[in-house]
Amino acid sequence: MKNQSERKPLSVKEKSIISPHEEHLEKVLEELHLYQAELEMQNDELRIANEKLKLQQIKFAGIYDLAPIGYYILDKTGLIIEVNNVGITLLESVKSNILNNKLQSFVAAEDMDTYHIFFREMLNSGRKQSCHLKIRSRKGREFYVQMEGIAITPVRTLPLQCDIAVMDITKRVHAEMVLAKTKERLELALEASSSGTWELELDTMKFYLDEFNYQTWAIPGDKFDGRYQTFINLIHPDDRANIDHQFRVAMNNQQSIDLVCRFNNQSGLTCFASIRGHVITESGQPSRFVGIMMDITGKKNLEEEAIRAKIDQQKNIALATIHAEENERARISDALHDSVSQLLYGIRIKLRTLFDAEDPTEVMKTVYELLDMAVLETRNISFELAPSILNDFGLRATIDEMAKRLSTPKMLIKTKLTRLNERLSLPLEANIFRILQELVNNALKHSGATLITLEVKKSKSIEICVTDNGKGFDVAKQEDIASGSGLSSIKNRLSLYNGYLTIESQPGEGTVVKIKLDITSE
Repeated sequence: MKNQSERKPLSVKEKSIISPHEEHLEKVLEELHLYQAELEMQNDELRIANEKLKLQQIKFAGIYDLAPIGYYILDKTGLIIEVNNVGITLLESVKSNILNNKLQSFVAAEDMDTYHIFFREMLNSGRKQSCHLKIRSRKGREFYVQMEGIAITPVRTLPLQCDIAVMDITKRVHAEMVLAKTKERLELALEASSSGTWELELDTMKFYLDEFNYQTWAIPGDKFDGRYQTFINLIHPDDRANIDHQFRVAMNNQQSIDLVCRFNNQSGLTCFASIRGHVITESGQPSRFVGIMMDITGKKNLEEEAIRAKIDQQKNIALATIHAEENERARISDALHDSVSQLLYGIRIKLRTLFDAEDPTEVMKTVYELLDMAVLETRNISFELAPSILNDFGLRATIDEMAKRLSTPKMLIKTKLTRLNERLSLPLEANIFRILQELVNNALKHSGATLITLEVKKSKSIEICVTDNGKGFDVAKQEDIASGSGLSSIKNRLSLYNGYLTIESQPGEGTVVKIKLDITSE
């Protein structure tokens, strides 16, 4: 059918011979042609709109699938009816195994109640809801998520659906856990170390103390106005000016501080505090001093007690030295009086009788014998005091000489010396000799032994072992150790070489004394 514009116009004669019915049909035909043209135009517009809609659908589908967080579309019963690629990856499964399953089946058991509350509020309120959950994937991996969702009806003719976004926040949660544990450990450490925190704003000079400081220094909260100068006034008057000066120098130079000062608490007691801190500067934030304040009163008291104890110890050592010197002088005096002096006195008496004697030769013989005994006693005393043989021939010869001099027919002293051919330092040799001398004297005086064995072995250390077959004693009973045993003198010598001493003994089974000296620093 040709369009109306293509028809040939009717002449006046032709119009006059057309019947009314034909004229009505002609009008209807024209209207139909007009409707057809309009429908074709609308069809073109719909086609263009449909193409744009398809392009938009493709674009939004790409955004939905390539989004960096998981998206799930649920129906009102909680079934998953759509999921994007990240949502599939989070649950470690394939799309076919996720669709038509309830999202709650992936929620960890301990967070199930949280999910039910979230889902119910989302359906009932019509507003966006949010919660934190632990999710368990198909492969059993557990991770933490932030879940946000809203219930909507896209088109009136379509059923209600729930759009849910799921973000993996596992790293953030773990970081928060680590931070919480660190904070807890810090609080415990501060509590265990009797420490509190403080902060000073450098622009306002506001001073903040935590609760621990209020309790430690007995500061009434209503009397501390948070001003820096008020804090300085809490410090002991003798320390106040110095602490204020050091604070201001540190503030001006942006330096850290490490101070010790005294406080007078509300009870009137003087306490010691260690104050440490440093400047923190953050972008967009005012600079501030932060640090800790530690109660070191107990430490200071212990230090003072240690100083007093050291002074007392030094006094005791001085007194012990004086007593030892006096005892040594008395021992030398007794030795000279009881032996050498008596022999010299005997010689003098014999010499008086020399002129009246019928046989002077016999008298002179007796005098010579007494002189020999005096010389021998003098040598013995000299050996006891400072054996010259130690300087001249060393430790091995000195120990052998001591064993020979002190041995008697009823008591034998044996020696077993290993690797002592090379000389040691003279102080070390002298200390070893004095230790052996003390131990031998103990055995001679108290053990009743018939055999004493002296063993000295040199390696990286000096090992000494003195054994006797005497009556022994109970080591556990302190009173069984004779007061004159000289053990304190031995222990003083051991302390010079980080040495230690052990005693093994039982009544009737003799005694073994073992000593070890560290000579690595020699």
